[in-house]
Amino acid sequence: MNRQLRKLIQIFLPVLLLAFVMAGCGPNVIKGRPPFISISGMSLTDGELSAVFDISNQNGVPMSITSIDITVTVRDAEITRYNQDFQLVIDTNSTEEVSVDKLPDDFTQTLLASLDKGDLNSLPFDLKGMVNTVEDGFLNFENTGYLYPVPGKPGHYRSAVTQSKGLRREDRL
Repeated sequence: MNRQLRKLIQIFLPVLLLAFVMAGCGPNVIKGRPPFISISGMSLTDGELSAVFDISNQNGVPMSITSIDITVTVRDAEITRYNQDFQLVIDTNSTEEVSVDKLPDDFTQTLLASLDKGDLNSLPFDLKGMVNTVEDGFLNFENTGYLYPVPGKPGHYRSAVTQSKGLRREDRL
């Protein structure tokens, strides 16, 4: 091998290796992930059920939501639902809140009263839904968790999400 070729390889090979390392270390921006939605609080006061949902953008880019559908079920009974068109922009890795007020049915009131009285330690729930975003279209989410009474605050409940499942993008025609 002649000297010029060897010198060229000695210069070119480290530069090429450095380029590969730099490309591998570059930012990996997360896109297209559904928001993580959880119940940040729930209360039953004067026969009205209020729920506050945290909507967390887990993407590396802002998320522009144009509609949302959130349903919370306990023992196959819908205890609250929020289905609405609206404009909500959530910054990168940020969280916004949405509040829902509704008149609960007798079954829901009985379940929550059982929590307040201590007949039940917790209530397993399913939180399912979908958001429509400008960036990625329809994105589904599904979480399971438990509702617990807030100690010393009758009629107030908090949640713990134990598992997120079914996070997927849905292509609609």
